[in-house]
Amino acid sequence: MLAELALHLMTPAPWRFWRLGLVSESVGLGSRGRRRSSDWASHEARCHQVIRRAVEELDRRRTLLLLGSGYLRDAPFDELARTFERVVLIDAVHPLAARRRARRYRNSELVTRDLTGAVDWMMGAASERVDPLREWRDAQVDLVISANLLSQLPIRPEEWLEKHSERARELPADFLAQIVRWHLEDLQKFSGRVCLLTDVEMAEHARDGSVVDRLDLMRGVALPPPDESWSWMVAPFGELERDRCYIHRVCGYVDFVAAQARAPINPERRIDA
Repeated sequence: MLAELALHLMTPAPWRFWRLGLVSESVGLGSRGRRRSSDWASHEARCHQVIRRAVEELDRRRTLLLLGSGYLRDAPFDELARTFERVVLIDAVHPLAARRRARRYRNSELVTRDLTGAVDWMMGAASERVDPLREWRDAQVDLVISANLLSQLPIRPEEWLEKHSERARELPADFLAQIVRWHLEDLQKFSGRVCLLTDVEMAEHARDGSVVDRLDLMRGVALPPPDESWSWMVAPFGELERDRCYIHRVCGYVDFVAAQARAPINPERRIDA
């Protein structure tokens, strides 16, 4: 607990991200990742595999944007830093461990950014949502990786709005689902390759093997069929609850824009595993 508290206090982030609980979330995620490294290893390996496929198919390797860089577990960071001329790590919170690792490479840079583009608007500090990736639209970006970020984007806004009901009533009724749609739209604006990794469903299991509950992490937003799909043991029995474990279904898209072009999104269709 003391170690987590120290990390919490030492992690730099804008004040509004502290208010949203993003720093606490980051520190907690790092602690769980260390505790459950063996449970998460196969998931991380599958993520790396999808990313490597995306890189192999590129003609040029100039600038890479890694969205939701976090602890740099979901991407083979060292390989990417040696492969691309420029690697831009973009997230709301950059943990100290990731900062130290990034400093090993002169071609890597950290950018602190609200990737929903809507936090200031939500909090009443802006009149509208902004494009969080606008400055890279005309850059020579050959690969954009959204690394297990999409499902996380609405979580803290949802918790904040539950505590600020007056402000929630002033926003669109589908605000949380819109956050998911906005990120997908942001990705599709790039002319380079877009690799998307996202968990799409959480299943809560009892010890007898039954599924107690399922949660749609996409907030009702449908995605095209993925290139790869797998299960991720996020929290085994005893991690969050004694008699419950939580397994997420993850989808990987080597080329998300091409996947959507092959099967345009239909609101009535859900992802085929």
